[in-house]
Amino acid sequence: MKDALKTLIIKTHITSVNDNRKQQNKQRNIFFLFIFCLSVNISGCSTQYAYWNHPKTALTLPFVSHFTPTARHATFKITDDRGNQDVLVMLALSGGGSRAAYLAALVMTTLQHDPDLDILKELDVISSVSGGSLAGAYYAVTEDPEFIIPVPRCKLDCEPFNGQEKIACNKKGKKREIVIGKLTAEEKAVAFKALRRAISGCSAKECAYIEKLFHLSQTKVSSNRIWISRQEWQERTAKGLFNLNLQFRRAHVEDLMSRNYLNRWFASWFWPGNIARYWTTAYDRTDIMAQTLEDNLFDTKNLGVPLKFGDLNPERPYLIINSTDGTECYTPFNKEPKEGTQKMQFGSVFTFTDEDFTEYLNSDIYQFHVARAVMASAAFPAVFSYVTLRDFSDENDERYRHVFDGGNADNLGLRSLSRVLKENRGKYKHVIVILVDAFVEPTGKSSKNPEPRSTFSHYLDMNFMDSFDALLKSNRQIGISEFLKDNIDIQDKLTFWHITFDKVDENIVDITPLTYDDNPLQVKTLRQGLNRIETNLRISDESKARIEEAVRIIFKEDAKCLERIKKIMLNESPAAAGFVQEVHVCN
Repeated sequence: MKDALKTLIIKTHITSVNDNRKQQNKQRNIFFLFIFCLSVNISGCSTQYAYWNHPKTALTLPFVSHFTPTARHATFKITDDRGNQDVLVMLALSGGGSRAAYLAALVMTTLQHDPDLDILKELDVISSVSGGSLAGAYYAVTEDPEFIIPVPRCKLDCEPFNGQEKIACNKKGKKREIVIGKLTAEEKAVAFKALRRAISGCSAKECAYIEKLFHLSQTKVSSNRIWISRQEWQERTAKGLFNLNLQFRRAHVEDLMSRNYLNRWFASWFWPGNIARYWTTAYDRTDIMAQTLEDNLFDTKNLGVPLKFGDLNPERPYLIINSTDGTECYTPFNKEPKEGTQKMQFGSVFTFTDEDFTEYLNSDIYQFHVARAVMASAAFPAVFSYVTLRDFSDENDERYRHVFDGGNADNLGLRSLSRVLKENRGKYKHVIVILVDAFVEPTGKSSKNPEPRSTFSHYLDMNFMDSFDALLKSNRQIGISEFLKDNIDIQDKLTFWHITFDKVDENIVDITPLTYDDNPLQVKTLRQGLNRIETNLRISDESKARIEEAVRIIFKEDAKCLERIKKIMLNESPAAAGFVQEVHVCN
């Protein structure tokens, strides 16, 4: 019995050793197989994930009936005017990382909540660069918590809507608006008849626009994301007005624009899928940040489907996202450039529009992801890689276009607005341009310090950042001057409002307590505090407070300019109202 037990133990041990050896051999084979696959993938990494755009001829899936049709709003040709049909209102949002995103969001929500007129509803075009593209693109893909039809230039009689529970008619001061919920087919027919009886005293163009808004109110926006300001968020929360559907889409725009996207980006590096793609394909740092922005801003809320330019809300303004072309100049053999088309070369402005995608790539912009366009506009050199686009112009001559941070070519987004004006010459009685400029004065290196290097500069000298700031400073005023010069033929129609930190008086004492990074000898005034806000994809609470105070001061400082703009939008004569301004540039 003992011998049998001993034999069994020995056999069991031998079997265990053999099993261990087989397992080790299996693991070794898997390891070598992984190394082989890795080498194969690396050899082919130049194409996989290198580009994300599609050819112009690519088939698109049929749209589901309950979604809106494709909004063709990534173009320079304006056919869907918003607000006053005789006034072209354009918003330029500069670069500047989260500083620019937060400033843009604050200015836009301030315009939205003006006591006399929702100026955000009057916007026709948004041209954005880098950080400003976060706010501009987010507004373009979202919808409001409630669908509001403003009627500021019409007489509004609320009586026809009596008894209709899903429609609210509001008149408060100069503001007149109709709030419409989702209606059944029968309710829609009744409401449309009531709408026609309620509106009077406005032009045929205005009536047609209001009727168009009514029909758009019943369509579903693809993103399922809302544009809601912190002010409105707090008001609704205090009144208990948030319903379950709204809570699923919660987050006010100021919160979204001030999130620490840099830390979220770093965290995304360690996702297993990202690790594998980063080291075995062309998937790079820029792709990871694009995915980060997509997850937070530019996908369908809850389901996470990436938003494309075809998903832009048709009720929103036209969206022009600007980047810089970093490609050698070339012309496809089988394609002659159109007459009057700008020559695309290294350093030129490349826009994510139907015109540039068609002319230079033979590609369909409306199938391209919004997040990747925003990332291309914000791909700051040395931190992020190029965004690569495939040129499908000649199937026998495979080429690619590489673009990066739009601030290098035009950090203000004004060149694209000049293209809009050229495409729509003579169409409008008035043109209003609002430039939101997040530029801060570079401080330079201390004259007291003999060693300008930081600790990090021992590994990578950061003086290239100073050279970039110097370039932006010199190009800034040149860009504004060129825009006004290029459009001198419409100077009698043009009102130009430049919103900039420069308008904050240098003697205003800083409002926030000093932080760990602040030098008390350098930060004494609000302007000094603003100038210390870095160009980064994260922003501190102290910096947000400084920007909020700056916006409050600027709107107070430029009250006359704002009053002029509102009177133009409301078809009121500034001169007749006692407001005279010979120069239409509020600079």
